[in-house]
Amino acid sequence: MLAIGIPMFGGLQMPVQEFLMYILNVILIIIAFCSIYTFITMVCSEITVSATISIFLFIAMFIAQSSFGLTANADPYITNTYTDENGVTEIISQKPDPRYPGDEIVKMARVIYLLIPQGQAMEIGSGDTEYLYQMPIYSVIIICIINIIGIYLFTKKELK
Repeated sequence: MLAIGIPMFGGLQMPVQEFLMYILNVILIIIAFCSIYTFITMVCSEITVSATISIFLFIAMFIAQSSFGLTANADPYITNTYTDENGVTEIISQKPDPRYPGDEIVKMARVIYLLIPQGQAMEIGSGDTEYLYQMPIYSVIIICIINIIGIYLFTKKELK
């Protein structure tokens, strides 16, 4: 990737540590998706059922990611700004948003948003680095939970 990308686009525009964290997060998100879909496939005995459940689960994770993402990124204030012809932005007014759900709900939504691999993928895709160093922890948690439950259920399952 670097051998082709650097001659085409130039060197890295971000610190190397941040770039490596992006790569680690992408790898962990792929492993999280794989562990979820492997769990479904191992628990279901029919391949058609497991494929259907996997498709519906992907759609459900996408919907959950968007709704939890909106709540997790809610701003407690309504801000009116003005940008002049030189590109300078000034805040005109700022007042509390009556639709703001509250700090506790925003924190819970953020945890759920970052536990969903689709939510982590959206964070990486947006280029937001606020939770870049926390996302691997969430990925490892979801990978471990899914794999432990999967191993437990698979050992209880009778093989044909």
